[in-house]
Amino acid sequence: MGNQPAAVFPSAASELVHALADEGVQHLFINPGTDTAPVQEALAAARRDGTPHPRAVLCIHEFVALSAAMGHHFVSGTPQAVMVHVDAGTLNLGGALHNAQRNRVPVVVFAGRSPYATAEDVPGHRNSPIHWQQEQLDQQAVLRAFGKWTMEVPRGRELGGIVRRAFQVAQSDPKGPAYVMLPREALMEPGAGLARHLRPPRAAAPDPAALAEVARSLADADRPVIVTGRTGARPAAVEALVQVAELLGCPVLDHRDRLNFPPRHPLYAGDTPELLREADVVLLLDVEVPWVPAHAEPSADAVVLQIDVDPVKATMPSWSYPVDLALTADTALALPLLEAELRRLATAGREGRWGTRREQVTQRLADVRQGWEEMARSDEPSSAVDAMLEALNRALPTEAIVLEEAVTNRAAVTRQVVRDPGFYYGTGSPALGWATAGALGVKLAKPDSPVVAVCGDGSFNFSVPTAALWSAQKAGAPFVTVILNNRAYRASKLPVQRLYPGGAADAEDSFPETELSPSPDYVQLARAYGGDGEVVTHPKELAAALERCLDRQSEGLCSVIDAQLPT
Repeated sequence: MGNQPAAVFPSAASELVHALADEGVQHLFINPGTDTAPVQEALAAARRDGTPHPRAVLCIHEFVALSAAMGHHFVSGTPQAVMVHVDAGTLNLGGALHNAQRNRVPVVVFAGRSPYATAEDVPGHRNSPIHWQQEQLDQQAVLRAFGKWTMEVPRGRELGGIVRRAFQVAQSDPKGPAYVMLPREALMEPGAGLARHLRPPRAAAPDPAALAEVARSLADADRPVIVTGRTGARPAAVEALVQVAELLGCPVLDHRDRLNFPPRHPLYAGDTPELLREADVVLLLDVEVPWVPAHAEPSADAVVLQIDVDPVKATMPSWSYPVDLALTADTALALPLLEAELRRLATAGREGRWGTRREQVTQRLADVRQGWEEMARSDEPSSAVDAMLEALNRALPTEAIVLEEAVTNRAAVTRQVVRDPGFYYGTGSPALGWATAGALGVKLAKPDSPVVAVCGDGSFNFSVPTAALWSAQKAGAPFVTVILNNRAYRASKLPVQRLYPGGAADAEDSFPETELSPSPDYVQLARAYGGDGEVVTHPKELAAALERCLDRQSEGLCSVIDAQLPT
C-alpha cells in the first residue's frame, strides 16, 4: 500500500478551544499573559470560522475570574474554565481557590508555564527576561492543598487527553478544582485530534441497608432535627427534603449556603440552637460544619446520621463530628428513597406521633418567626440591619437571584430575605469578596434575570470591586450590589470584644485595625467604571433606590446601593 502521509492536525491550542466547547464550557474567564497568545489566536480563528468555542470573558483580576466561574456554575450547573498567567496569575487566584474547593466547583484552571526552549527555531521559545523570572520549582504546589488534581501538558499531542482527564476529575464527586499547566511551545505544536470525552461517574446512591437503618432511627425518634447546608445546590432535592420533614414533623435547621428549605415553611427553623441541644436524632445533609460546639451541640447520647457525597471531609484535618452512621450518597437520590422508606414504616402509631409533633413544632417555630418579624419593626439600633433587609426583601422581584456575603449580618439576611430554591446563593466559606465578583458569572449564566449581591462593606472591598465592575460592564453582564455599610471589618472587631471584655481596646473603643472610616464613596467608584448607584440611610428609601438600580441593570449598567447602618 506504500507509505501513507502523516496526518496533519490543528494546533494544540485550537484543540483546547474545541475541547472546552465540547465539555460544555460556555464562558472562558481569562486573564491573559505572554503564554496565552496561542489560545487567543485559536479563539479568534474559531470566531472567524464559526467553529465551537466558549465565549472569552476578560477579567482584569484573577480573583474575579474564578469567583465569576463559581457564580456561573451555581446557577448553570455546567463545568467551568479559567485561564491565568503562569505562577503570578495562579497566586492572584487567592482566596477564590479556597471558595471553589469548599463549594465543590468543577472548574479547570489553566495556567501558562514559562517556555522551555530558548532556540529561535522552536515556535513559542523564550524571548523575554520574564520567562526566567516566572519559572518556579513547583508551580503546581499552589493548587495541591486546594485542588483535586494537577498536570502539565508536556507536548501538544498529549493535550487532548490531559484536558479530558482534568474535566473528568473535576466533575467527579466530591467535585472540585483541577489545574493544568500549558507551556507555550506545547500549545503551538500540532495536536492529536479531539480526544474522547471521559465521562465522570454517575452520582452515588445510598446503601439500601444503611438507608433503612437511617429511616428507622428517624421514624422512632422523639425529637429529630435535620441540619442542611447545600442540599439546595440540587433544587430538585428540596421538594424531597420538604416531604421528609413534613412526614416526620421534623424541624429543619438551614445553614443557607444554598436555599435548602422554603424559608416560610412552618418547619423552617433557620438557626435555632435550642432545637439542636434537645434533639435525640440529628440528620446531617450536605453540611460542612454541622454545629459549633462552643455555641450549641446535641447531647452526648443523641444519634447523629449523615448523608453526603463527602461524609469524611478529609480536606478538613480536624473534622471529627460524632457521626454514628454516614452514607456516601447524593442527597438528590437519597432523599426520595428515604421518604419511601419512611412511608413503608408509617404505622398508625408512628403516624399519630409524627402528626402530634408536627403540630407542636409548627407552633413553636411560628413563635420564632414572629420574633424575626418583630426585630424588623423594632426601633432598637441592633435591629437596624433587620429593618433594612426586610425592606430589601419586600422590594426584590420574585425572579431576582440573590448572592449573599453579609458576614456578621448573615443571620439577619437569613431571617429577613426570602427566596425560592435556585434564587439564593452563599458560599459558607471565609475567603471574602466572592459575591460581587460572582455576580458577574451569575448574570452571564442567566442574562434575563435580575442579579443582586448583598455584602458587607469589608466583603465588597475584598472583591477587587474595580476589576469586578469593569469586567461586568465589558462583558455586558450588569448587576446590583447592596453594601451593608457599617464602616468596619466587624468580623475582626467582635473577637477582640468577646475575648477581651473590658480590655484596653474595648474600654477605649479603640479599633483602628478594623475601622473602615472614612468610608469610601462607593457610588462614585461605580460611576468611575461606567456604573451608577444610590446612598440609602433609612429602610424607607431602599425600595425606590433598588427599583432605580434594577432599571439601570436592564439598561446595561452596574449599580451599588450604599446602605449605611449604625456602627
